[in-house]
Amino acid sequence: MSQAVYRPPDCLSLTPAELEALGLRREHGGVAIYALPVLHGRLEFAWLTRQVITALKPGAIAVELPETYERPVTRAIERLPLLSVVQSVGDRSSRPIYLPVEPADALIEAVRLGLERHIPVCFADTEVERYPRVRERLPDPAAAERLGARAYLETALELVKRHVRLELDEAREASMAYQTLRVVQDPEQRLRDRPVLLVCGLHHAHAVLETIATWREDQPPPTPIRKGIPRRAILHHVSESSSREILSELPFFNAAYERARGPSPLNAREPAPEPAPRSRLATIVDLFSRRRDAPPEPEPEPAPTPAPADPYRWTPDEDDPEAVTGRVGLLVALCKEARARYHKATGNELRPGAIHGLLRYACRYALTEDALTPDLYQLAIAARGFADDNYAHDVWELATTYPWQSSRPDVAPIELGLRDLHEHVRTIRFRPLTMQRRRRLMKLVRPRPRERRKGEWAERFRGGGICSYPPEDLALEHYGAYLRKRTVRVLSSEQTRSVPFTSSLLDGVDLRETIRNWHEGTIYVRMQQLVRGQPGDVVVIFEDEALPGHEQAPAQPAYSWHMTWQGEHDEEGDMALYATNPFEQIVGPGIGRALYGGFVLHRPPGTMFSVWEDPFYRNARSKAELLLLAALDHTSERFVVYVAPDPPRQGVRQLARRLGKKIIYTPLGQLSPVALRRVRIFHVLSDHDVRKQARQYIEP
Repeated sequence: MSQAVYRPPDCLSLTPAELEALGLRREHGGVAIYALPVLHGRLEFAWLTRQVITALKPGAIAVELPETYERPVTRAIERLPLLSVVQSVGDRSSRPIYLPVEPADALIEAVRLGLERHIPVCFADTEVERYPRVRERLPDPAAAERLGARAYLETALELVKRHVRLELDEAREASMAYQTLRVVQDPEQRLRDRPVLLVCGLHHAHAVLETIATWREDQPPPTPIRKGIPRRAILHHVSESSSREILSELPFFNAAYERARGPSPLNAREPAPEPAPRSRLATIVDLFSRRRDAPPEPEPEPAPTPAPADPYRWTPDEDDPEAVTGRVGLLVALCKEARARYHKATGNELRPGAIHGLLRYACRYALTEDALTPDLYQLAIAARGFADDNYAHDVWELATTYPWQSSRPDVAPIELGLRDLHEHVRTIRFRPLTMQRRRRLMKLVRPRPRERRKGEWAERFRGGGICSYPPEDLALEHYGAYLRKRTVRVLSSEQTRSVPFTSSLLDGVDLRETIRNWHEGTIYVRMQQLVRGQPGDVVVIFEDEALPGHEQAPAQPAYSWHMTWQGEHDEEGDMALYATNPFEQIVGPGIGRALYGGFVLHRPPGTMFSVWEDPFYRNARSKAELLLLAALDHTSERFVVYVAPDPPRQGVRQLARRLGKKIIYTPLGQLSPVALRRVRIFHVLSDHDVRKQARQYIEP
């Protein structure tokens, strides 16, 4: 689970003197009225609102929210960090209006802080029908983190003066001015010489203060004229699938902001608990001892020893002076945590500097659309370009995951999509992770079933029997056949030489050599010698590891699972392998996922047994060497195909010659990395019945 925390820069704040310098202060009846212009649904302005309220210490707060929203919004804020949405409905001819209540919103933060600090809060806006969403563009709020809030507002407020006013603006601003003055003139509020703060949109701040300045202090403010059909507001709980789409800020950013502001005294909820370690679930079955007892109760663990630094896991460090702050810092944290997930799931590594280049490209992409930082669509496009669809999906999955969820909410849930709130939606498809089905970036269609309780899926392995997933078996056999054919071509090319033409064309004209020696005026022909023998067993090593008991053996091996598979029919061969423990990553009911460290493919089936227990291989120094010795011992052909990062040592080559075999070494870097990624991931099933539903959980 992500633990990223929003770390805003120090310049994202305003003092009362700075607000006055921006023309955002008026006096009415001896009470100072400040206006804080904000942009809705922006992380930076939510933090700015918090800082201004802390510095100003107002006696009352007025917000740009309709009066009809007061009760449901207050209830929604009491539920935070659980997400809610306020649905405003009118008659049958009107369209519903939705207001997501999320932590990283300036108006929600103002109301929330007022409730926490017992400051009276006034909902000052009026609800209107079909208020246009399109406005002239303003500078990206991310600029406020670098320039400072005052410099940003100076520029933005000047631009707002040139924008076209809408017909409904006057009615809304009159309502906000009226409600604000009601707070000022209400004797029960007892402001005690404390100011009133109005939190409203950038387009309305100066207009509301000017409206207040035109009204006389010795008379009550004129009652504004209500427009539109009366509506009622209903509170709903936001479902987990809806939370991925309808929030203004990414759920990842909302969670980071929630951690930064700390727990609320209104309803202090602890973060979602960390999932139980998968290693405990693995105790359900031990393939060698056939133990079938239930997982024992966790015992108190001793103080853990410091583990070596993992370069693929990002951990927030508050004391790091070079750590990136603000929105960009959250983007860096998002990409790094997605990299850790990507490495754990696929075993692949992003090349050095990939995240830096990815974010630089994403920011330049955003700049073409008049923004400084990318949105989720631009970030996913950049992630796919600098890595692949797997990493792009991890970025999307992490960015749209909100940690505080509830399966049994205290209010009625609602399912909403992005198109319910916005008309213009961009889509992206992740082909490797959608089983060739269309899947929108911002919409999760028919999510996979999940565990009803922890460890439910792992209990399917209690029977002791396991089997493989046939589509992966066929893909692996096809890849082994490809490596054999490739080896034949390599051997044939090594046995071929070019000679000048004399009296016979031999095996044909060698055009390449003829053109290369065109100045000689001689035709060259190929003379190909017969290759004796065919490739037999295929050994593929992704990452070598010392055997247990060796002096270089790691204390906690990464590839601790050893197995010898038997082919089920004539189209499959036998296979010996070492891999990560599939029972530490349960992805479905009776389905475990693992990564090959290395494997050997052997034919015919049913002739390779107990490779890892055979004493003939006890002199092997590593797991890769043991598999190579097993291939030399079992193959009936002359050649053994060996694909690995490093060639075998000389002692193994000499042993192969004594056995009448020859090792054909191919560097791992010469093969397609895309094909290697596909065959490296495999799944272990608890029984044959699981194969019927495995396709729902296994990605091709």
